[in-house]
Amino acid sequence: SSTLEMSTNSLEDIDDEIDHDDNALGLPLWATEDAGTSSQEDDDGILITPSPTATNSGTIIISNLRLMAAEVEQLLDCMEVYMQDQRNRRSSKLKPPSRMKRQWYIYAVGFPAGFYLVYKLTKKHGSSYLAKMAFEKAKSLFAEHVEEPMKSIHRELFTRKEREIAADKKARMEAISSLKKMIKSWLDETFPDMPNEEKANRANSMDMSLIEQTKEDNMKHIYNLNNVVRMSLIEMQFIKKEMMNALISMDELMAANEINMQVAAMTPAVVILYAVRYVFRKIFYALLKIGKSREETFGSFRHVMLDIERLLVMRDNPPLAPPLLSTRANTAMQRGQQKKAVEQQQPFSSNNMTTASSSSSGECMLNSDDLGMVMLLVHQCRKILQEDGRRFSQSTIRNVSEDLAELAGERGAVTVRQQLQILSRMGRTYPFLKVVSTGVPVKFRVD
Repeated sequence: SSTLEMSTNSLEDIDDEIDHDDNALGLPLWATEDAGTSSQEDDDGILITPSPTATNSGTIIISNLRLMAAEVEQLLDCMEVYMQDQRNRRSSKLKPPSRMKRQWYIYAVGFPAGFYLVYKLTKKHGSSYLAKMAFEKAKSLFAEHVEEPMKSIHRELFTRKEREIAADKKARMEAISSLKKMIKSWLDETFPDMPNEEKANRANSMDMSLIEQTKEDNMKHIYNLNNVVRMSLIEMQFIKKEMMNALISMDELMAANEINMQVAAMTPAVVILYAVRYVFRKIFYALLKIGKSREETFGSFRHVMLDIERLLVMRDNPPLAPPLLSTRANTAMQRGQQKKAVEQQQPFSSNNMTTASSSSSGECMLNSDDLGMVMLLVHQCRKILQEDGRRFSQSTIRNVSEDLAELAGERGAVTVRQQLQILSRMGRTYPFLKVVSTGVPVKFRVD
C-alpha cells in the first residue's frame, strides 16, 4: 500500500510539473505545443496544419477552433464596450443640456396648469367620473369621426345603396304645379284681355314681375287689400318652390362630394391618433429606454458604416510622411528598419507610421491593426442586425450579412479600393442607408 501511495504521489507531481510548464509557456486553452509537424483535426473535424514558431520546445498548434472563435468573440465584445465607454466619455463634454433644461418655461407653465385642471375635474366626482367622461368622449369621437365616415365611404364605393336624400322631389313638383295654376288663375282674373298664349308662357315660366308690380300699385289703396293678400300668398308659394329647389341642389352637391366630406370628417381623428402615437413612442423609446425605434436603428447602422468609410478613406493610398531629420539617431533607426525589411523580404519605406501596406500590383491593403478595427465595426453591424432584426426584412438581412462578410475579408483578401466599392454599393442598394432631406433643420444629437 505504501508503494501504491508513493506511485500516486509521483504521478500527481508529474501532472503538476506539466501544468506548470504549460502555464510557463503562456499558451491559451485552445492551443497546445507539439514537437511534430503533422496535420491534426480539431473538435469540429477541421484539418489544421501547424505552423512553426520561434520556440525552442516545438510547434504551437490550434487544438480547439471553436474555443478560439468564442474567445475572439469575447474579445470583440470587450473592445466594443471599451470603445463605447471612450466615446461616451469624450462626447459628454459636447452633449447639449436636456430637453427639460432647454425648455424649462414650458414645463414650468404646463405642469401646474395640468395639475390644476386634473384637480378641478376630479374635485367633485372623483377620478372615476373623469375616466368615465374620457371614455364617453373617446367613444363619441370614434363614432362621429371614424365609424360613420367609414360606413358612408364603404356604402358609396362597394354597395348599390344610394345616399339618403333630405328633400322630397314629389313635394317639389307639386309646389311648382300649384304655383303655375295660381299664376294662371290670377292672370285670368286680373288681365282678361291678355292673349292666352302669353298667359300660358308667364304661368309656365313662373314669372312674378306682373304680380310684384301690381302689388306695389295696390298697396296705395286700402280697398284692394284682398288682392294684396292673394298676391302675397302667390309669393309665399314662389318662395316655397325656391326653398325646395335649394334643398335639391344641396342634396346633389353633398352627393357629389360625399367622399371628400367624410375624409374631412376623419381628419381630427387622424390628427389625434398621430399625436397619441408620437407621445407613446416618446415614452416607450426615450423615457423608458425600451428598445429602439426604426429611425434610431437605421441611424446607428449608418453611423457604424460612416466609421468604416472614414477609416478606409484615410488608408486609401495615404501619402508618405516627410523624411526624418538627418541625425545620427534617426539614421541608425532608418538603417535598422531597412535591415529588418530586407530580412522579412518586404519593401522598405521611410514612413514607419503608415498603417496600410501596398501589394506588388500597387493596390493598398489594410494591416492587421486596421483590419481588426474593421472587423470590430462589422461586428457592431452584425449585432444591430441580430438584436433589431424585426426592423429589416429577411432578404435585407441576408444581403447585408453577405456584404459585411466581403467587407471584412471573410470571402477572400480585398484591397481598400474594393472595400470602398462595397460601401458604395451598399449605399446605393439599401434604402435605410440613404439620408433623404425633408427640409427640417438638423438638430445636434449625441447617442
